[in-house]
Amino acid sequence: MKNYFVFLGTLVFSISALGSNGITPNWSSAKKHQVGTTYDSKSLVWFTSANGILTETYYPTIDSAQLKDSQIIVTDGSSFFVEEKGMTTHKTVVNHPSLTTHVNSHPKFNISHTYYTYENRNILIDEIEIIAMEDNLNFYLLTNPALNNTGYFDSAYSSEEGFDFWEGKTHLYVRSDVGFAENTVGYVGVDDGHLDLRSDYKLDNANNFVRDGNVAGTARINIPKKAGAYKVYITYSFGTKEPFVTSDLKSQKARYTKAWDKYLNSIDEPQFKNKQEKELYRRSLYTLKVHEDKLNPGALIASLSKPWGEELYEYPGVFTGGYHLVWPRDHYHVSLALLKSGDLKTPLSALGFLKRIQYKSGEWNFNKERVIPKRGAFPQNAWTNLNEYWGGLQIDQVGYPIHLYYQVYQKADAATKRFMKKEFAEMLQLAFDFIYNYGPWSAQERWEENFGISPSSFSVATSALKLASELSGDPKYAKRAQLWLTKPNDNIHTWTFTTNGKYGDGQYYVRVAGCDSYLANWNPNNGTWCTVANSGQRVPMVSMLDQGFLKLALLGLVPASDWKIKTSLAKVNSNIRVEFKNGFSGWYRYSYDAYGEDKKGRLWPLLSGEHGRFAIERYLAGDLSWSSAEKRVNNILDSYQFFANEGLMIPEQVFEATGEGTGAATPLAWSHAEFVKLLWSRDAKKNVENPFNL
Repeated sequence: MKNYFVFLGTLVFSISALGSNGITPNWSSAKKHQVGTTYDSKSLVWFTSANGILTETYYPTIDSAQLKDSQIIVTDGSSFFVEEKGMTTHKTVVNHPSLTTHVNSHPKFNISHTYYTYENRNILIDEIEIIAMEDNLNFYLLTNPALNNTGYFDSAYSSEEGFDFWEGKTHLYVRSDVGFAENTVGYVGVDDGHLDLRSDYKLDNANNFVRDGNVAGTARINIPKKAGAYKVYITYSFGTKEPFVTSDLKSQKARYTKAWDKYLNSIDEPQFKNKQEKELYRRSLYTLKVHEDKLNPGALIASLSKPWGEELYEYPGVFTGGYHLVWPRDHYHVSLALLKSGDLKTPLSALGFLKRIQYKSGEWNFNKERVIPKRGAFPQNAWTNLNEYWGGLQIDQVGYPIHLYYQVYQKADAATKRFMKKEFAEMLQLAFDFIYNYGPWSAQERWEENFGISPSSFSVATSALKLASELSGDPKYAKRAQLWLTKPNDNIHTWTFTTNGKYGDGQYYVRVAGCDSYLANWNPNNGTWCTVANSGQRVPMVSMLDQGFLKLALLGLVPASDWKIKTSLAKVNSNIRVEFKNGFSGWYRYSYDAYGEDKKGRLWPLLSGEHGRFAIERYLAGDLSWSSAEKRVNNILDSYQFFANEGLMIPEQVFEATGEGTGAATPLAWSHAEFVKLLWSRDAKKNVENPFNL
């Protein structure tokens, strides 16, 4: 390998003559055990951890990733190589609702990481404790940036002081309070420190400058090569090179937890059955609040993760949003959970964000069969800068902002109500009219895959129209909603309740009707076939079961005692429910779901919350005693503790055999929101999401 030297002032940079600027970048595991940021401060840094190490880190907004991962590699210089991520045993300890310690163990050493952000400065701190069980161990920090949401186009410089990474005007500085000894930077998969150390257990390359590629920096942490215990602080500074002293770093951990105590002590608490419920409740509220952007208050993203990130490879110039985007649906569930917990400020800000992203122009042209103006609807999902990411039409995501407004309004004082009426009048009117004119059809149902008429999407939109009449004083909205519900031979039941299905006696609600063409008749008995979006498989409409019909009861449109809902639920429980040996249950999204490992959808914990709240609706309908309803609710609340990982993060999906999270998003904010909503529903003996029960 030839080396060229470039002289810039007094610095000498070594540039490798490479045929490649690094392998194709990918992202990190989405199985997070911790997410974090400082509460209520000017710090614009978020962080995550998975597999015991630091993973995606975000700055200056919650949707702008700047790091793939950073971990420690250990060698003895002659015989062994160990990386923390894949070659140690991991344990996570939750020290506080906002703070965790990750312990990575090996027969020769233990390494622990406690991550927290600096108060009012854009610095992430990694408080490390290293225990070496023998002499002559070398501990190297390996950092792989992904500046500006991409692993391409990064440049790097290394020295004994640390690493400087940059792309355009974005800078990341990595420093240690003990300094670094040997150091290098290189292109990932070509000449980076990971490859170098793995080859002969020594850091031989002496490159200290690379540019415009997928880069990584490697440096030996400057601690003695003797058995013993060592405390080290690593800092990741964004934007500017921040000076620090160790004593200042030590004080930041207490400030971090104290700031979060300020928030957590301001919220309400339901009655808890045990200590574990309280711990998961407080951890959940912390997690939900962490998912709010600071430069754009009220922008609540779905998850600080990119599902199956290790398999998510990039293309130059194509930014993958992952789940760090705002979906109005997830946004609503998170806002409602916070609202019921006594946080009025965040849901009010969430309404403000929705107002800013609401469409004012444009149109959807669905194969020229349906042409629908966008005005009044909301994007399928959006970045925090208000730009849409995907632009699909989902009618429930037009209804949920109305629900959120109504719920916040009920909790607001007189002054806030006056403000809300003035601030959101246009947003609401546009949403009312959009549903009135173009509902209840949707180009995508709640799983963002099939067009047609779906009981779930229908329920959100129709109940929102009922609320529209109450909020506006115009009875036309409620009249249309009632027609959709009860017009003879032309209502949600005749559209979606089949009588010749393949399960049991053949009577149940289908997942979606009218999925064969944009202008199809909504007839659940006409033999229509649907496409499973994530596999391309074609299956009969009546073969696709899901529990979306529960929304008819959960949103107050049909009594939970209705026989059509109960017989449909029996089919769901017989065909797309999994019962664990410990007495807990989990539910698939729908039959033939292919969104998951090996093209197989797994169990979704968020669905469990709907079953718990449905049991409470049955109690309210006189169809179940409170003791029976409460027993079911408690079982589901306990199941959330079972599904949560060691870091008390609740996944998007879990495996059927173990209940452990898959490679999908962990945490999923919506999953935590369902746990919180169910706790408050048990406490109130009513389903807190039903706007007609408030």
